[in-house]
Amino acid sequence: MGLNLNSIYQRPYFVQDRRNQIKKREDEERSASNAQREEQPDQNSKSKGLQYVDTSTYSSIYNSNIKDQQTVTYPNEVATALAQRNPKINIAQILKDFKNTAIAIGTPAELKEEVGGYLALIEKQVTKETPNSKIIKSNLKNAASILDNYISETLNKDSKVVENWVDALFLQQIDFKYDEEDINSAFLVKFPEETLNRSEQTEEIQEKVQTTPLIPQDEELKKLFIKAKKMTYANKPKEAILAFQTALNRANEVSDKETQSKIFLEVGKIYDEHDYLAQALKSYNQSIKRTTDCNVKTRAHYSMAEIYNDANQTEPAIDHYFSTVSYAGEAENLSVQSKSLIKIANIYSDMYEKKAFDYYEVADTIAEETDNLKIKGYVSSSIGDAYDKFGDSPEALKAYSKAVKNYIEADSPQKVAQNYFNAAGIMLDHNYEDKAKGLLEKAQKFAQKTDDISLMTEIENTLISIS
Repeated sequence: MGLNLNSIYQRPYFVQDRRNQIKKREDEERSASNAQREEQPDQNSKSKGLQYVDTSTYSSIYNSNIKDQQTVTYPNEVATALAQRNPKINIAQILKDFKNTAIAIGTPAELKEEVGGYLALIEKQVTKETPNSKIIKSNLKNAASILDNYISETLNKDSKVVENWVDALFLQQIDFKYDEEDINSAFLVKFPEETLNRSEQTEEIQEKVQTTPLIPQDEELKKLFIKAKKMTYANKPKEAILAFQTALNRANEVSDKETQSKIFLEVGKIYDEHDYLAQALKSYNQSIKRTTDCNVKTRAHYSMAEIYNDANQTEPAIDHYFSTVSYAGEAENLSVQSKSLIKIANIYSDMYEKKAFDYYEVADTIAEETDNLKIKGYVSSSIGDAYDKFGDSPEALKAYSKAVKNYIEADSPQKVAQNYFNAAGIMLDHNYEDKAKGLLEKAQKFAQKTDDISLMTEIENTLISIS
């Protein structure tokens, strides 16, 4: 008998206290990881079986197909060089090359459909008399993020190769009025036949995807699921939920529990985004109960933890964050592990419990094993806030300095400005006005690169107060 998405009455899922279990597992994994690195220095510490493949290797495959061997490793430099020659590019060429990119990296069918959803919204805009460039850019970035996430998950290493290419294009003069005849050869991306069919890296990606199917095997269910996702992309929540209900009915008919789980996860996200929190929790719970996929469980537990944390329900929040850490560990997702541990630490810090620093330490250790600069910045910034709260100004300043370094490299000016501002606050507390002023001026410089009016005003008012 099918379960209706609008009448999920089960109690939200609470995991028993797994903290000691998690800590033991982390200690064992770190010991094993360290031993493995000593024995095999070239083996990826985040992979238990798949030999580590640096994204620069993948980038070389991608870049080898670009006319004149242009590189996208440093998109700003590339964009500047191209702009000096011929800066204009038509949106038609960008869309064509984007689709070719998805083909070249062996994108699975479900993700192609997701990317296609965003590209369809772009194609709708470019046919208008006055296309909305913000909508076009936003959807192109979303589509690029999907491809990069796929590459990252497959290679066990963060990839931004597609997003970097898109960012480079955004620095040019884009003609948003669709014209297939307007081709700028300086930006032309070519994918030779052998690259499309026989790239070793593509084979490796496709082989791994086949071991963990991402899409429903039933054709009718697949179509229903994709239709519901398109409704989500179009920001039609009611229609999306109805479409997911139809997909769920089909998933029940064919006994596809993994797709049932994904449907409940998607519905939970819709409820969550529109603040129907009880329904979101119940949907996430149903998703967890139906899946064996650690990635799905990670996402559902983290979403539930965030809901409880926002509602100041600390005990269930911590339980779900611990579950997230556990399943993210099984999925080898270090970034989510680190972020979840920080969330736990922040809860304890807000309660002025010093054991918060035990979790900060573990989170920092895990973050250092990743290449995710934003996660590293987030960890350091959170540690700085905690030391400041506990009155340890020197350690707080060290942490803020580390956060600034990572956020600068991650090109996150708003976060850079906020951490400079926090450090300036400590200097003012200790009556070092000159040092505070210097930090505030740095904060102001980075804040001006953002649209955060509130932060800019706060920095400006603080500068005025000490002038």
